[in-house]
This record gives sequence, structure tokens and C-alpha cells, in this order.
Amino acid sequence: MNNSHPILFSTPMVQAIIEGRKTMTRREVTPQPGEGTHISYMPNEPIDWNGEWYPFKWETEEGESINKHARAAIGDILWVRETFFKNGNDYIYLADGSCCEQFEQCECREIGKPKWKPSIHMPKEACRLFLKVTNVRVEKLHEISTSDAKAEGVAHVIDKITGYCGYNYLHGGYNLMTTPYHGFKSLWKKINGEESWNENPWVWVISFEITDKPLNF
Repeated sequence: MNNSHPILFSTPMVQAIIEGRKTMTRREVTPQPGEGTHISYMPNEPIDWNGEWYPFKWETEEGESINKHARAAIGDILWVRETFFKNGNDYIYLADGSCCEQFEQCECREIGKPKWKPSIHMPKEACRLFLKVTNVRVEKLHEISTSDAKAEGVAHVIDKITGYCGYNYLHGGYNLMTTPYHGFKSLWKKINGEESWNENPWVWVISFEITDKPLNF
């Protein structure tokens, strides 16, 4: 039986999902495996213990074997929590623009500005985006490939002279002659901090596709 899990995305990443640019996300493994840990994936022989699926195995330098379940399993549904605002009985979302742009009769015209609610506080009833997990693996953060960096939804433009110019999420603007890797690096630092990037943690790599709202949601 597939499960549903909430997942937080920043407004730019929600926009990237809606636009079809983002089909992958990386989330830090907690707790982190120790140095020298060998990680194996067992898609054909998952370990089912007390109803939990453990498709990964950590093997430490000391010979200890630890079964781990991923942040989400293939087939699970991720329901997206995003920054929102309730206007009467309607939910509106920062990813779609300001509330006054979305609603002609908007409460924020009277109160001066919308009372945007952080994504962490978004209730299930307000969810409009559902993602079906299509693949899960684990790797070091710095191992991200060019194709994966693009799948992370990093904004970019193509300059006729310099080529790919990735958006700099730390300082704004598009960096000339950069790569998708550099764009993703700035995005990770913006969300998780410089320390996290420098530590090069193990991350869950979760691929997904937009799907319909589950019947049992």
C-alpha cells in the first residue's frame, strides 16, 4: 500500500514544478551515515519489517549492517505544502502571484497586504499539487549530474553568445557562462546554508511526476 507524505517547497520551486521544469528533489539523509559507510540498494529484495519497507542497507566500516527506509518509496504520493493565503473560502498561492493579481475582490486591498502563511502551516485541505514518486536513490550531494541539476528546476536563460546562464539564488540575477551544477549549488546554499553544501552530505534523490489527488486523501 502506497503512502502519502507532506513535502515543503519554496515558491520558486513550486513554480518550477507547475511549469514542468522540476521533476526531482534532494533532501538530506538524517542521521548521516558515517565515513566509510557502504550503501547498497535492494530493489529486488526489500526488507519488510513490521510493515515498513527498507530498500537501502548501510554497511559500516566496523561491519555493522543497518537497514534504512527512504524518505519516500516508489509509488508514494507527496502532497506539496506551499506558501498560501486564505481569501474568504478560497485558497490562493504565492506561486501564482500576489493575491490582488489573482482575485479582483481581495481582502488584502483592505488590510494593506496579504497575510501569507508559511508552507509549514498549510493544511491538507489547501493542497493543490500532488506528486507521485517514480524513483528513489541515495548519493553524495556533490555527485549531482548535469541532467539532474536541470531536473531540479533551476531557472536559467540561454544567451546567444555565452550559452547557458543559471540563476543565482544567493545574489539574484543570471550568472554568465555557468552550468546547471552552479545554479543548483546556489539554490542548495540558499535553502540549506553554506555549511551544508561544504559538508557534502548524503542526500535522498527523489524523482516524481505530477499526479491526481488520491481518492483516499
